[in-house]
Amino acid sequence: MKSSEIEIMRTFLCALDGGRPAPLCSEIKINDEDAVYGIMQKLVAAALEDTKSKTGVFQEGDYLDEAVTDDPDDLRAFAEDVTAKVFELVSGSTEVRSGSGFFVFCIVEEQPLVGFFKLNYRETFLCKADEDDKVTWAIASNALPKASIRECEYFLINILDRTVRMSDSEFFIGGETKVNYLAEHILQLQAQRSEKEKVDIIRDTTIETIRECYKPEEVAEKVMSYRKEVADHVEQTGRVSVAKIEQAVFADDDEAKTAYREKLQHREIPREPMEVSPKTGRAYLRKQKIVTDNGIELLVPVEYLKNADVVEYQKDEEGNITILLKDIHAINA
Repeated sequence: MKSSEIEIMRTFLCALDGGRPAPLCSEIKINDEDAVYGIMQKLVAAALEDTKSKTGVFQEGDYLDEAVTDDPDDLRAFAEDVTAKVFELVSGSTEVRSGSGFFVFCIVEEQPLVGFFKLNYRETFLCKADEDDKVTWAIASNALPKASIRECEYFLINILDRTVRMSDSEFFIGGETKVNYLAEHILQLQAQRSEKEKVDIIRDTTIETIRECYKPEEVAEKVMSYRKEVADHVEQTGRVSVAKIEQAVFADDDEAKTAYREKLQHREIPREPMEVSPKTGRAYLRKQKIVTDNGIELLVPVEYLKNADVVEYQKDEEGNITILLKDIHAINA
């Protein structure tokens, strides 16, 4: 997703300073030549590609179903409502910090999205010298925010398919456990696992099952089979399939297959193929790390993991593994 392809139709800025008696929210007029316009585009694009985004859905009659529409003229009421709710959290005895924020109504691939980005206050200091060469620090009040999704809390609502992406920020808010305040207190929906969380659970469960069900000398080859299978399937389909992993890795052992299914079911990972973002796909296609028990690390391109003409795994009678790298013409130091 190129940020330049995101068309911003309407924008509101808000002040969420707990030291103020009330929140401030007002519309601003910008065009694609303004620096702020570019920052907003980049933040929307980053949120759409953030594999750590929590997800959610809303149904007919829910708060979001009534609060957001596909008409940019309706953004004001929603922006003022959310601003008031966030300001209440900022002003109360919670961990939610003061900051500033903006709301956008934008078009992405012909889909109308409503987004909110909360930028927490950061003191940006400058060093300067006066006429007597005395050096002092000053706060740069006119510094533009960075277009980094890691430095803000956000949500993006797809109005047509009623789905939501939101940051995974959690805080203590009047309870003993942390909660995703955007989901529970603002959007009034249940946050679901992020893509990264689900991918990590599948990886950890697969390797855990391999280590529990196979002999130590078989583990490395099985893990390589898993990584190669996932990389190939993601490259071909853009999906991660636990059924494909099960077939490729555990088909020779019914007990391992059963254990794998039970673990995934317990961890609420569905068997249906899961679509993954281009970012996750690229991660699978990058070099995979092999770590030996004595701490030696090798980075092997995915296409060579199971190519015996390039990387060969040899086992002796005692179960020790020798990794043989072949067809090498030069070593670059």
